[in-house]
Amino acid sequence: MPGIMQRLREETAELHQHAERRPLEQAMARGEISREAYVENLGQRYLIHRALEAHVRDLCSRDARLNGLVLEEQYQLPNLAADLAYFETPAGSIEPTRGALRLIETLDGMAQTQPIALLGAFYVFEGSKNGAHFLTPRVRAALGLSGAEGTRYLDPHGPQQRPIWMQFRERMDAVAFTAEENDAMVHGAKAAFQHIAEVDDDVYHRTAPGIAISS
Repeated sequence: MPGIMQRLREETAELHQHAERRPLEQAMARGEISREAYVENLGQRYLIHRALEAHVRDLCSRDARLNGLVLEEQYQLPNLAADLAYFETPAGSIEPTRGALRLIETLDGMAQTQPIALLGAFYVFEGSKNGAHFLTPRVRAALGLSGAEGTRYLDPHGPQQRPIWMQFRERMDAVAFTAEENDAMVHGAKAAFQHIAEVDDDVYHRTAPGIAISS
């Protein structure tokens, strides 16, 4: 039987590709992201991670199998707070988009009914750092940034990205999850990809009004 990380990768591949094709993600890939769009995106990610990480911390504290599964440096809320502070954007001023609200509600629902699914959502955000590591120099160039200031969330692990990811994969596959738990994590990952694509489109509409988005 495939391990949970293989299942997550294979069974979310289509949704992953859909999310990567969103105009906001493509603008970052081309190094054409505007400061307004970038900061708006950081704000939405802050609200999402605030909910996700609180739930994941609680889950890991209550399940002995998950002790040490998520390392402290994998929690991104401090990096998001630092990036927002760099751009002089108070966290309290952020208004969630419709997509962000839906994702947060979904995460809250998972925490109430099927907490293990949260690890699928966590997989989506932690896995996104693999691609973001290579996009970061383009984003820094587009925004006129030097060093890590303003992009701590985008590339939190720097040259350690690959080792940290591989070790996370190993820890996930080493946990004796049940078949039902594996299914729940796949469901959680799919939901996260679907909603994060919505959030990206929301941000794009907020910062580039009047521009149509193709599916």
